[in-house]
Amino acid sequence: MPKKVEGLEQLLVEDLQDLFDAEKQLVKALPRMAKSATDEALESALREHLEITRGQVQRIEQVFASMEMRARSRPCRGMQGIIEEGRQTMEEDLAESILDSAIAGAARKVEHYEIAGYESARALAQKLGMKEAAGLLKETLEEEIQADRQLAQISKRLLAQAGGDRSLTAGAPKRHPSRAQRSPRQGAVPKARGRKLSTGGHAARPMMDHEEIRQWAEQRGAHPACVKRTGGRGDVGMIRLDFPGYTGEESLQPISWDEWFEKFEQNDLALIVQDTTARGQKSNFNKLVKRSTVEERPRARAAR
Repeated sequence: MPKKVEGLEQLLVEDLQDLFDAEKQLVKALPRMAKSATDEALESALREHLEITRGQVQRIEQVFASMEMRARSRPCRGMQGIIEEGRQTMEEDLAESILDSAIAGAARKVEHYEIAGYESARALAQKLGMKEAAGLLKETLEEEIQADRQLAQISKRLLAQAGGDRSLTAGAPKRHPSRAQRSPRQGAVPKARGRKLSTGGHAARPMMDHEEIRQWAEQRGAHPACVKRTGGRGDVGMIRLDFPGYTGEESLQPISWDEWFEKFEQNDLALIVQDTTARGQKSNFNKLVKRSTVEERPRARAAR
């Protein structure tokens, strides 16, 4: 015979059923969001949170078990709305730098919804003296807060790169409907073929020389770094340049220049940089791309 609940306990059960459904919706939605992202750190954060979300589904089942109840869900209309809004954004014809910022924003809306939900459920469990349930809910709440902080750091960097200088976005190429026509994970990069890239009259240029890259970075206070939890034993994972005040400890960790350049060469990368902004100020704009997208092809031109 099902356990009869009422009052605050009934309110807690309804909150848990709502969160249970919300998490299961996210297990289906996060892979699509990660696939649509072109920024590697954003994609990595979304895929990492997918695994965490699967664990959170199981944790809610543990909460129900601690209450001697069977885990059940009810349709979470709030999460349905947030996910649908994000889906519509991903289908819009946006420049990829803008798309990544939009995806990061949509992911943060998800986190804020969940944070509010878990804070409410935890408070109810504490009020009812359900220590085990409250402890489990606290674990998930802390994970959601951490995920939001990580996304906030990524979002800040994306906005600095895409929105900090209008010359970088005003004439940006639109996202092509087919991902197959883009270089994997890096997104649609303006075709350079060995020449400077047009960014509103302030040229961005590819760099592959190690000393030149190091000098450009150090002139701007940047340090070699890798994205946390993207590597494995003996592998640093995805590399980045860490600009103080833009990325931070939440998503990056420092590595040596030797490690950075080893990965740079291993993945056959080039670094696209802009020296100055449209206003003549020193620019931090940079993007790692496949070297094949910027290498000169003289034979192709000679054949014409």
